[in-house]
Amino acid sequence: MLKFYVLFAIFTIDRVKADTTNINNDLQSKLIQQYNGEGYLFPYPYQCMDILKEFAEHASNFTLCAILNARPITLCEKCVGNYVSFRDKYKELLDTVVNGTSCKTIFLYRDRLNAVQEYHNNILNVWDMGNCNECFNWTMGIPSLKSTTIDFHRMSNDTMNCIIKYMVPNSSEVCNKCMQYYEQLDDFYKTLSSDSIGVDSVCMDIVDSMNATRSIWSKSLSCCNLRRTPEMIFLSCAGIISFLPILYYISLRYCGPIRDLPNVLKRKYLV
Repeated sequence: MLKFYVLFAIFTIDRVKADTTNINNDLQSKLIQQYNGEGYLFPYPYQCMDILKEFAEHASNFTLCAILNARPITLCEKCVGNYVSFRDKYKELLDTVVNGTSCKTIFLYRDRLNAVQEYHNNILNVWDMGNCNECFNWTMGIPSLKSTTIDFHRMSNDTMNCIIKYMVPNSSEVCNKCMQYYEQLDDFYKTLSSDSIGVDSVCMDIVDSMNATRSIWSKSLSCCNLRRTPEMIFLSCAGIISFLPILYYISLRYCGPIRDLPNVLKRKYLV
């Protein structure tokens, strides 16, 4: 009877060991299946991964749009939709929490490379360097073109349409016909910034458009030569007037009574 109990106890212990081994093997198998091969034991929450993928897609779309509209610079107005989507998805990435885990803590500031944040900063830097926000009014984060932006483009289009209409090789007619449009555009542009250049405060779409128009007007059409004529007349008159005192003293020195004064004094002493 004692032998029976001993055998039963040994059998029970072996069975428990076998069950424990199976449980451990199953747990290890599940952990291995969950291991993603990237140094993490458990997979990221799928909601965070979906947001990250959408963020990457919006970043890619904006980058493509910005590059295609780099020359002439029209990226502020043509890529604003991509920028808003990119901005909103980044905010969602920062704010989303899944089962107590913040998506931000998974993808941002986890290593020295910090790729997600660096790409975000690079895109934001392009947008800010172009002063693109200055093209729009922002109501609840939704952009709409400023009235000044609309007015500038209207004047710019009027100027260019006039130039195209009257542009004839070796003729200054285009300058005379379009001078009013160009001066109106130039004066309006100067009101957009206190420094009349606007590099640091005016939307880059407008700055680049104005620079292109000025280049066409002054270099391609040489219309600024007409504006230089009154200036040349003024400068010539000023130069002549400034030279008159010098001419006066020279004439006194060599052509007047003072020239004979030494001889008169010399005769006086001889007498």
